[in-house]
Amino acid sequence: MWLVLIALALVAGAAAPAWSQTTGQVLGKAVTAETREPVAAAEVIMAGLDLRALTTERGDFILAGIPVGEHRLRVERIGYRATVVTIRVRGGRTTQVIIELETLPVELEGVAAEVEREGLIEPDVIVSHQVVLGQEIRELPVDNIEEVVELTTGVTDGHFRGGRVGQENYRIDGLELKNQLESARQGPAFELSPSSLEELEVMTGGFGADNGAALSGIVSYVTRRGSTERWEGRGSFSTDVWTPDDIYLGFTGLSLSAGGPLGFLGEGSTLFADILAQGKIDAEPRARGLTCLGPEDADSALALAITSLQNNSDTADLVCPYTSPRLPYQRGDKLIAFARLDRPLWTGTNLTLSLLYNRRQFEQYTSEFKYNPDHQLGQRNKGLLGTLTFDWARYSQSSVFHLVGRVAAMRLDRYLGALDPWTFNERGRVAGFGLSDFRFLGEDFVRSPIDGQLESSAAVPGYLEPGGVTGSPFGPAAEGIFFTEGTPEIANWSRSEFIGGDVVAEQLWTGGHAIRGGGTARFYEIENYERVRSYLPGSSPNFTRFYPATVNGWVELYLLAAHDVTVRLGLRVEAFRSGLDFQQNRADFLAPAIDSEWKTVLMPRIGMAVPLPTTNGRTMFRLNYGIVSQPPDFTFFLDSTIGDSLRTDIRRQGNPNLAFERGASWELGMTQLLAQRFAIDATIFYKELNNLVTSSLSFRGFEENQFTGGDFGTIRGLELNAEARWPAWRARLGYSLQEAQGVTSGAFEDPGAGLTERRIEFPLAFDRRHAIDMTLLVGRAAQALDRKWGLTLIGSIRSGFPLNRTFEELSIFEFPEVEERLPWTHVFNVRVSRYLGRLLGCSKCGWRVMAEVRNLFGEDNVIALRRDTGTIAPSVEELAAIAAEVPDDMLPIPQESPGYSALTDLNSDGFITAQEMQTARFAAALDRNDPSLFFDEPRQIRLGLEISF
Repeated sequence: MWLVLIALALVAGAAAPAWSQTTGQVLGKAVTAETREPVAAAEVIMAGLDLRALTTERGDFILAGIPVGEHRLRVERIGYRATVVTIRVRGGRTTQVIIELETLPVELEGVAAEVEREGLIEPDVIVSHQVVLGQEIRELPVDNIEEVVELTTGVTDGHFRGGRVGQENYRIDGLELKNQLESARQGPAFELSPSSLEELEVMTGGFGADNGAALSGIVSYVTRRGSTERWEGRGSFSTDVWTPDDIYLGFTGLSLSAGGPLGFLGEGSTLFADILAQGKIDAEPRARGLTCLGPEDADSALALAITSLQNNSDTADLVCPYTSPRLPYQRGDKLIAFARLDRPLWTGTNLTLSLLYNRRQFEQYTSEFKYNPDHQLGQRNKGLLGTLTFDWARYSQSSVFHLVGRVAAMRLDRYLGALDPWTFNERGRVAGFGLSDFRFLGEDFVRSPIDGQLESSAAVPGYLEPGGVTGSPFGPAAEGIFFTEGTPEIANWSRSEFIGGDVVAEQLWTGGHAIRGGGTARFYEIENYERVRSYLPGSSPNFTRFYPATVNGWVELYLLAAHDVTVRLGLRVEAFRSGLDFQQNRADFLAPAIDSEWKTVLMPRIGMAVPLPTTNGRTMFRLNYGIVSQPPDFTFFLDSTIGDSLRTDIRRQGNPNLAFERGASWELGMTQLLAQRFAIDATIFYKELNNLVTSSLSFRGFEENQFTGGDFGTIRGLELNAEARWPAWRARLGYSLQEAQGVTSGAFEDPGAGLTERRIEFPLAFDRRHAIDMTLLVGRAAQALDRKWGLTLIGSIRSGFPLNRTFEELSIFEFPEVEERLPWTHVFNVRVSRYLGRLLGCSKCGWRVMAEVRNLFGEDNVIALRRDTGTIAPSVEELAAIAAEVPDDMLPIPQESPGYSALTDLNSDGFITAQEMQTARFAAALDRNDPSLFFDEPRQIRLGLEISF
């Protein structure tokens, strides 16, 4: 298959988004230091790369196709002293620089000049964005890149400017990438290791025409490239194995990366490789661990009931019989591997091959199986992405023509089902990490051809009906509440594959103007399998295979007008086809099938960056307007069960005829440089979202609970950012205020039957009103390499999401109460490091030790509440109803019976009466509603070691 992809790259080159995010441009001017007059015919050379240009009569020059990162730029001219400056090139951006040359009567040795490598104000940048450099990412106390994205203003819990999860798009080295099948529930398609990035950019507004398939945000990753001069590497290890048991969570992480020249492939050829492995005992830690409901968690009625049980010596042992500082059945591991090969072909031309592999697998704790000694639910996500990129630039006297072509292939595979006990009893592991995949019961059968499964009418091998009356502390009183025998009943998998091509061409002039255009094509194969009652012979799985496709084309014009005003005009056309036939009338199996048609949308984009005259570039305004749109997640085309195995009664009906989700976005921003090293930025935005996918509103011709495009909402807000940079410290502080209103909370929400026919606007589930994020780096962490100590502090303070209570019934005069919100949350993480110098026997190797504390102040942050009661506890009436399922005329259970439980025999007379059974059942229902998952992560302490060369 790779030979086919290479052939496509070299022959076709057709179809793709934006210009290459792995490279950038430098637009510069050479002037004399004394008079500021332009210097013509000066030679500009990019050190270590075969890139050079001559300045024009106005002293202008432009270089394109420069790899992202820091580079040395040398400028030479007879009669002038050669000058070398170090600049930072940004992915897909133009870096502007003015180089001053000193006149000399005779040739002398060149000098190095200092220029600002990372400007706090960017006069030509139109988008609202934040950039985090790779060297900074590697200093942050985070486990994954998603935590870095969360530190940027406007992003909270995966929601970008009030949008739901899935309304954002991701780029890896310029490649538009999305989990198009399940992004609304599974999140990003791929994960990169923090140590594999050169820079990370998060855009929340002002997208150009090159960015599509996103309503709310763009995350752009630029991966590292090996050094052309020497091999460099880094290895780090961290763990909490030395911590006390009450805060030990079983985390161990190992990160290895190295890159450098490959001389045997030719000058300039480089390789970079990165591996991240993490083992976890508690893969989803919660501040309360595994604990129980206490009187303080409940309303007065339930608190009285709990207190009565606790104060009675006969029933005290029934309350909270199983506690742990960790959640049980949460073991898992993660493996990320990345490699990138760069090879120059000829002057101005580079070929890049990259491979990315992801594997994340973990148990999924569910309360009803916590007393089951053998079988638990688990999930495994695997992904493989390969890209081949061709980057070519051709220079003329005053312009550059730049062409990027790319082909890519991807596979995502997710499996959810009952774990084979071999996974933890016999599978080899070191520090919680194992090289082999988790095993699932009957996976080979579940993945076998669907026709054979239907013909056999067999249950999934290894699956047993969940149940059991013994094995929990409550004995037969817990029947139907806890499953101490059998297996979880769900077997579910999906596979998403695509091959695609991208091409982009741009013409850039030394005057600052540019015209760009490109397009993308993606051809998918999707397989989706769901079997709910896998233990039951004859249960029919729901299986679909279909072939959707997406294509787009765009053009964009950049104009540098008078007074350095940058104007951007863009237009994008995007289309998709579900590739799935459907019946409009699903109730009539004889109804004819309809072929899905191509859906198209046209998206104009307008933007402007205006430096305020007379401020010498210290004040800049930007204005943006654009139509934003994205195809719906492919999962909305299919019938699906919402939630986990406990909620199999809630189903959504697929709709292959869905059209684009659409919106319109306005924003106005201002950046002010208050001092040479301190700047502030303010942005106000307004966004209208329409045709959002929902299943909570019924329309003529559609079934209830069928996915339709009836949701809409408006989001408005304010974002404030302050950033300061000094030689030994850096600080960033962001605040966002927003309001998100809409008619429902999304396709996977269940607001109740009362709203299915009504359009009542109330706060959306992702309406985060207030969010504050901060990052502080001090000493060596701020790249002050003359310091031995380093300190990094990150934090977030956020108001709660709206609770959006469940509405069972509504009259025409009744409107839902929506003021209740979750509590505020506060999380701060800190890392302290100490550089210990050079390693003995390795003059180029250095090492340091690190200590990291997550949730520094030990906040028990509440991140969820029950929508029916507004607390973490159910109502006493709900628990009493479960207890009342035991009939009053139940025959006593004698001690000789296998179903006898001494703990349930409250008076120890050898018989369990109906009253005792009801009391024990109430306690079992109370135990089943443990509040552990309602809390965020607890305090964690880790120690680590890092070696670099």
